[in-house]
Amino acid sequence: MLNTDILIKLAEAACEAAIDTGAEFADVTSSSGRSLSVQLELSAVRSCDANLSGRISVRAIYKGGTGWSSTDKLNIESAVEAGRNAARLAKLAEPDPDFVTLPSPADSYPEVPGLFDPKVADMGVKEIIKFSIENIDGALAVAPEAVLCGVFSSNYAAGALVNSLGVRLAEEETSISGQIIAVIRRGDDVGSYFGLDSARVMADFVPEGLGAKAAQQALKFLGARKIETANMPIVLSPLTASLMLNGVVSNCDAEGISRGRSFMMGKVGQKIASDLVTLVDDPNIPRGLGSRPYDAEGFPSRPLTIVENGVLKTYIYSSYTAGKAKVANTGHGTRRGGASPSNVNPKLGDKTAEEIIKSTKNGLYINMGGISPNPTTGDVSASVDFGFKIENGELAYPVASSLIGGSFLTMLQNIDAISSDYREEPGMIMPTIRIQDVLVAGGG
Repeated sequence: MLNTDILIKLAEAACEAAIDTGAEFADVTSSSGRSLSVQLELSAVRSCDANLSGRISVRAIYKGGTGWSSTDKLNIESAVEAGRNAARLAKLAEPDPDFVTLPSPADSYPEVPGLFDPKVADMGVKEIIKFSIENIDGALAVAPEAVLCGVFSSNYAAGALVNSLGVRLAEEETSISGQIIAVIRRGDDVGSYFGLDSARVMADFVPEGLGAKAAQQALKFLGARKIETANMPIVLSPLTASLMLNGVVSNCDAEGISRGRSFMMGKVGQKIASDLVTLVDDPNIPRGLGSRPYDAEGFPSRPLTIVENGVLKTYIYSSYTAGKAKVANTGHGTRRGGASPSNVNPKLGDKTAEEIIKSTKNGLYINMGGISPNPTTGDVSASVDFGFKIENGELAYPVASSLIGGSFLTMLQNIDAISSDYREEPGMIMPTIRIQDVLVAGGG
């Protein structure tokens, strides 16, 4: 693996070659890393993999047209050739008059502690196998008939970003994660669930008990019943709610807005959600899973309020979309032109999750599911594979596969409770959320 000083030199060589070959702008990323993974299948370790990787990726721009070239050979000759190839392709690309510029170097970049941990970077595969076996054993202690699968992995990456306007940045990052799925069969009845955890640093990684929790929840999903199709309140678990709120910000990407293919077009300044909904995208949280000091183009990242008391305050921009719209870059850019969120956190409410469920007389609790809208229409049609019927304020019984449907914006407007307590993952707080009057197709 190469250190960041060498990666900077490789990126500089590629960037200079692109400009020398006629590109008007260029940026280059170079990276070197290692990943370890242990795959679980049929309640046993199936495979252990160690992968060393390296890559140089060049984006060259000529009259707004873009050319790309990459190589996995980390040497000066290959870097130079990739830079030249990208510039040649840029000259052949269709010009784009909406392109303005790449980011210039910033006066300062935020410090975001905890994105790298030597304990994770130096981890051996034996440690990951140990996590895996302990969780298999934990699940089987709860339910001997459980069948387990999943993956535990660690990752280390060193990276550099250079552009033709003088940006020179480098960083090291680590991550570690585990997921285990338990499936329990009793005759024709099947229950399943999962446990998962992710972190940047070892101090935040808690793999203990993931397997046991997955098996305990899988047992609860035995005996699932169909329910009648009806409009009812749905209560979203912390993980489900977090996915939905991330979907709000993801669909505020100015790329889709600028191309006229997003249901969020024309919504800035308008009320898109309940008064209870305030969302802040904060990339500067120490040790956050989505944290970063700068975006993929080298523009400094900073906290940004996306929704305030239900009102959409801004879209998220890259250098391209900010230039096209003649607005400030928000530091969410990807090198492909779009924008991506970091750590999306909501304002908390004043009721506990337990109080929200107890005040729901008839509804559906969704343990896990993706309430993702069609990005063009905003329509939602999502399966609920892990849910419980709520009756008289209690989780009464597991629900066989059902569907929820409707308008994403209507669902946001019908949020009437956000919990004061929450699940916490590095960089994110995840409360429970209730949405009134949602169509649930149960098939009963």
